[in-house]
Amino acid sequence: MTDSTEADAIAALQRLGLSKYEAQVFCALQPIEKATASEISQNSDVPRSQVYGAAEGLEKLGLVDVQQSNPRQFRAVGLDEARAHLQAEIEREQDRAFEALDSLQQQPIDETETQEDIWTIKGQETINDRVAQLISNANSRIIFGARDPMMLDENVITALSKARDDGIDVFITSGNPDVCELFEERGLEASQFPMKPDNNDRSGRVLAIDSDVILMSVLVPIHDENQNEVAFWSDGTGFASILTGLLETWFSKFMET
Repeated sequence: MTDSTEADAIAALQRLGLSKYEAQVFCALQPIEKATASEISQNSDVPRSQVYGAAEGLEKLGLVDVQQSNPRQFRAVGLDEARAHLQAEIEREQDRAFEALDSLQQQPIDETETQEDIWTIKGQETINDRVAQLISNANSRIIFGARDPMMLDENVITALSKARDDGIDVFITSGNPDVCELFEERGLEASQFPMKPDNNDRSGRVLAIDSDVILMSVLVPIHDENQNEVAFWSDGTGFASILTGLLETWFSKFMET
C-alpha cells in the first residue's frame, strides 16, 4: 500500500468505529501472512506496547486471529469476513443507539409552560425532503405555492400527486406561469395569480397542511451571485394554526375572483 492509500484505509476504518491503533494494526497486517507485535510495530507507527491492546480489540471484533505461540503472532482475517464482522457490529451499535433514543422519547417531561416549536432549515435539498415528508402526512387539505420551477423537486411533485390520488384536497398556486405549466404537465391543476415582476422579491415557497402545519421559505443572497433557500416550519402549534388560517382565507378569496 502507498502511504496515501494506507492513510485513506486507516481513516475509513476509524469512521467505521475502530481506534487509530486498531486501524493501523489491521492495515499493517494486510500485506503479510502473520506477524509478531514487534514486526507489526516496525511496519507501522504503532508502539509495540500498544500493539497488544489494539490486537485484542481487533480479535474481539473478529478481524484478527491470535496464535498463542511464544511470541504471540497475529494475522488478519480475509476481507470478506472482516466486512461481514464490521457490518454486524455497526448494525448492533445502530440498534443499541436507537433503542436508547426510543427509551428517551418515552420518558415523561414535566412541562409547566406550553412551547411553540418553530424550526428553521437551510438548503434547497433539505427543504425539499421536509416538504415531501410533511405532504405525506397530510390528512385532508394541502395548499402549495412556489415562485420558481427550480423549487419543484421530483419528490415534492410525486408527493403532491400521491396525496391527490389518496383523496386529499390539493390546491396549487403560483404567480409564475412556468410553475403552473410544469404542474399541468404532471396532471396537477395549478392556479396562477397576477404577479408583478420584482427582482428584489425573495419569496420562495409556501406549504399549508390541514389546519396546523405551515412551511414558508425565502431566498437569501450569498456572495451577491447565488441564492440559498431558508425556511421555517411549525407543526401542531397555535402559530401554525393562525398562519394556515390566514393562507386558507386568502386562497379562498383568490379562487372566488
